[in-house]
Amino acid sequence: MKTIVKYVVLKSLDYQLGTPLFQEELDAEGSYFDQIPSVIQYQNHQFKVKSKELKRIFLAEENEDTQTIIVKVLAI
Repeated sequence: MKTIVKYVVLKSLDYQLGTPLFQEELDAEGSYFDQIPSVIQYQNHQFKVKSKELKRIFLAEENEDTQTIIVKVLAI
């Protein structure tokens, strides 16, 4: 399934509130949402996952499932 994961910073000294940290597009299973770790590392910083939101869409014309996951993180 086509999966887009967007990481957004909620609070950090180095990033403004709501700053998109990074985005990745991958081919993942529907259970990928549950496999996102509670702490991620990016550019020598550690971030704690505060919340995750899942939006899944089935495109009937293309017979394809896609999901978008928004991960909101706090700097630790």
